[in-house]
Amino acid sequence: MVEKAKPKVYLAVPIVNFYDSELTSLLGRILVDLGFDISSPWVLSGKDVGKTPEEIFFRDINAVKESDILLAEISRPSHGVGMEIMQAYISNKRIILVAREDSNISFLVRGIPDVVLLEYKDYRDLEEKLRKTLREMISL
Repeated sequence: MVEKAKPKVYLAVPIVNFYDSELTSLLGRILVDLGFDISSPWVLSGKDVGKTPEEIFFRDINAVKESDILLAEISRPSHGVGMEIMQAYISNKRIILVAREDSNISFLVRGIPDVVLLEYKDYRDLEEKLRKTLREMISL
């Protein structure tokens, strides 16, 4: 019996500014619990040492292209996360965006066709909404 490959999720979170280790760990745990492979494991540490900016650019862009889904935390603006979202869009990837309910999200990002935007009150609310959405995507 051939085992079905785990869907790959590119987890995009701000790293240079506004890195939130607690939130990033929660997102990573949810993905692993549901059986996804995280194609951007470096975000879990919040550190990216030993690579040039050019190496980081190509690593991240290629990892987005090789993923099935992009999951991005967009409560606070990030140039890098925005670029990753755009790469996912032009690569026809499924996109899930999560943001705190009080976040000021760009209209350009809100306008991405077929994007799933989950706005949450707290981490418990985020976990419930994200698990439900990811389970639905797995079953498609």
